[in-house]
Amino acid sequence: MAEIDETVQTQGTQLFFVDTLTTPATPRLVMLNCPTGITGMGGGAPSQISTTCLGNKEGETSKPGLNQVSTLSVPYNFKPSRISHRLLSDMQKSKKTFHWMACLSDGVDPPEMDIDGTLTAPEGRTSIEFDAYVATNTLDIATNEIVRGTAGLTQQAEGQIFHWNGAPVNNDDIVP
Repeated sequence: MAEIDETVQTQGTQLFFVDTLTTPATPRLVMLNCPTGITGMGGGAPSQISTTCLGNKEGETSKPGLNQVSTLSVPYNFKPSRISHRLLSDMQKSKKTFHWMACLSDGVDPPEMDIDGTLTAPEGRTSIEFDAYVATNTLDIATNEIVRGTAGLTQQAEGQIFHWNGAPVNNDDIVP
């Protein structure tokens, strides 16, 4: 029997953030214009707490500690007229943490935001919700090329939430 392709294409993925800088009393939902990738989603490995005894001759032992922050890289095609690109620079200068949501292409609805800036994931769309600050926002300028930006987001170790598109319908991965 042929295997059904259940992969999700990247085309149609969107990245949103809650802007609390422009009008702090009334947060607004902003979609980042023209990102070309998101690298490092889901990071944050636990630190290692050494449990190695002096008498151990085989190797070190450890147990997991606190999850560490991780870095996301978000390259984008720079457009100086886009508010989302201008906000990235302001967000970096502010050194504040913002709420983000990446919504994959298995749906089209954006997240919803209530008046205090809390996001609700769209029904029928796999989404990853997280808190991060803009650590870096760089531009690359080269010959015979467009200007490209890269936002380096430092994702907080706690609070990442995956919103899956529907219940699991394929249990083929389970070995009897």
